Amino acid sequence: MDNRFRNVTVLIWDFDGTLYAPNPALWKEIREGEYRTIMAHTGWPREQAVAEFEKLHKTVYPSATETVAQLIHLPIADAASEMEQYFDRTKYLTRDEKLIALFAKLKQYRHFTLANGIIANHKKALGVLGVPAETFEEMVTAETVGITKPHPEGFRYILRKTGLPAEQHLMIGDREGVDLVPAKALGMKTCLVWAKNSSSIANVSLPTVYGVANLVG
Repeated sequence: MDNRFRNVTVLIWDFDGTLYAPNPALWKEIREGEYRTIMAHTGWPREQAVAEFEKLHKTVYPSATETVAQLIHLPIADAASEMEQYFDRTKYLTRDEKLIALFAKLKQYRHFTLANGIIANHKKALGVLGVPAETFEEMVTAETVGITKPHPEGFRYILRKTGLPAEQHLMIGDREGVDLVPAKALGMKTCLVWAKNSSSIANVSLPTVYGVANLVG
């Protein structure tokens, strides 16, 4: 165990690109789903949908889902649900014995997911990976709190649920700005996974997700 995390009792996991390695083909399919959702609601041709999305994404709205929601004038959870009709992450996943072993080692901890997506689809993906959905005390998305990361509300929601000090929570994710910066601002510990380089934001950077067991297990 890493002494920096000896007081951690709650593990908060991002989903896509964290519980499994980032997959460029899936990311491309997700982005295309965002464009197609915009096109379906606005009637814009693809070029205009892409241009309007790029104009707002990251410059005005840090979340792609929130960007789509604003462009099509829907609640964020509804926009996320529509976007996920256009892709199936399970096509890119297989049973992961290392991930199963990881959660077996970490069974003494409380687990949450905090992700931008749809809970039902995350549960399907967990089934393919071989990790029971019941591993997680709660799966938190915009369906739960009405807004996506990096807005801090999802993190605050989990703090209210656990009733524990922020420093007893470890946020695990693959994106500094979306997953780790808001967690760190609230006083949580942070871990960047699937990292190619050491992060100046995270408390620790790991080349895969499987090393989390060595931090707190």
